[in-house]
Amino acid sequence: MDAFFAGKMEEARQWHLKLLKISNAMFIESNPVPVKTAVGLMGKASDEVRLPLAPMSEANKAKLTAVMKEYKLI
Repeated sequence: MDAFFAGKMEEARQWHLKLLKISNAMFIESNPVPVKTAVGLMGKASDEVRLPLAPMSEANKAKLTAVMKEYKLI
């Protein structure tokens, strides 16, 4: 955001592209489930969600885990 608001459009574009995979992964299921799952994978807080939300599916959790490993977050 700093680059964008400073008018550095190419730098902002590069940051956007660099972070696009993790950003998309945060919306692989209904928010806030992926975010809570990611925080849980990082060991920062519980990944538990309350009704009417449900835990992330195992398939999507595997996708999120792979992206987080790629970004060296876990």
